[in-house]
Amino acid sequence: MNKNSTNCLSIFIFAFTITAFAACSKSSSSTPILPADMCAGKTILITATPEATQHCSNDGSINIAVIGSSNFTYKLNSSGTYQAASKFTDLSEGVYTVFVKDGAGCEKSAAVTVGSGGTIGPLFTGMKSLVNTRCKSCHNSTLANGGMNFEIECNIIKNKTRIKVRAVDEGTMPQSGTLPQSEKDIISNWINAGGTYAN
Repeated sequence: MNKNSTNCLSIFIFAFTITAFAACSKSSSSTPILPADMCAGKTILITATPEATQHCSNDGSINIAVIGSSNFTYKLNSSGTYQAASKFTDLSEGVYTVFVKDGAGCEKSAAVTVGSGGTIGPLFTGMKSLVNTRCKSCHNSTLANGGMNFEIECNIIKNKTRIKVRAVDEGTMPQSGTLPQSEKDIISNWINAGGTYAN
């Protein structure tokens, strides 16, 4: 074997060794092993019990009971903040989402509806009739002077103080003229009794 053949054989063996080494080496791009999901095996059950609000008020509530884990905190709607208490109060009627989170950070949610209840009271019935007669021509869905639409009965309750100031204390409303004392008494008696839908 001549010198050139020996050199070629050495280069071939060297190249084969490098190739074989590269083929047997481990890749550094292997997928890392992720930790197990701590929440996957949990069955957290939420029971959200609403208490109806008085019509046109904000006295409803939601009580929350949870099983399936421990150390729960609670929040109302996605924009809320977690708290230790499992009851939310001062709620108006509507649909809410309650969230619960356990000590490990596992979170669950449930939708709950707070309804409205109560029967219209005699004093508010009189007040509503008075507003329909004296005020609705200027405060309705078409002509909402002062931004008030008294076709919606909750707006009467919401604006009761303003109505009393204008119609009873100042006597500047309605525009047709000052109310007689008997009609002022309808407003005052309803407000003095609580000024709610049920009064």
